[in-house]
Amino acid sequence: MFVGLILAVLTMSSDKNKKADLGKNSTEKNQKLGNNDSTANTMSPITKEGLVFDSLVNRNGGIAFVQSEEIAVRFKLMVRKRNALQARLQKAEKEFEAEATRFRKELEDFNRNAAAMGESQRASTEQMLARKEQNLVQMREGIMQELSKSESSVDQELRGLLDKEFELFSKARGYRFLMARQVGSGLLYGDSLVDVTEQLVSYLNARYP
Repeated sequence: MFVGLILAVLTMSSDKNKKADLGKNSTEKNQKLGNNDSTANTMSPITKEGLVFDSLVNRNGGIAFVQSEEIAVRFKLMVRKRNALQARLQKAEKEFEAEATRFRKELEDFNRNAAAMGESQRASTEQMLARKEQNLVQMREGIMQELSKSESSVDQELRGLLDKEFELFSKARGYRFLMARQVGSGLLYGDSLVDVTEQLVSYLNARYP
C-alpha cells in the first residue's frame, strides 16, 4: 500500500509541475531553476532539515527521482503507521481466534453429547450454536471493516502529508520535477547522480522523527 501511495503522490506532484511550466519562457525557467551562480548563492536553506539548493541536479535539468521502496521502508513515520496497523490486525485476529476456539469446543461437546440430549434441549442448543456462529461471522466482518477504515484513514493522512513535504523538499532544492522509481512506475532508468532518495529520507525523518 505505502509504496504505491508514494508513487501516486509524486505522480500528482509532477502533473502539477507540468501545468505550472506551461506558458513560461526559457528566461523565467532559468531564473526559477537557479542556473546561475547568484541564484544558487542566495537560495536560503531550510536549516532544520539541512536542505540546500541542489546545483548538481539543476545543472542536469532540475529533474530528480527517488526509490519508492526505500522511502516506504525507511521513512520512520510511515513505518510506525504500518506497524500500528499490523499490531491492530494481529490483536483483532487473536481475539477472533479465541472466540472461534470456544465455539469449536462447544460444537464438539454438542456433537459428542447430542444423542443423549432430549429433543427440546438438543433443539435449543442447536439454535444457540447457530447464533454464536452468526456472531462469529459478524465479528469477522466487523474486524475487516474497521481495519479497512483505519487503513483508508492512514492512507489519506499520509497522502496529504507527503504531497506537502515532497513539494517543500523539491522547491527548497530547486527541482522542477521529483519522480518516483519502482517496478511499473514508467521510470525505466535514472542516473544515480539525480537519485535523491537519501536526501529525502533524511529530510522526512528530521521532520517526523
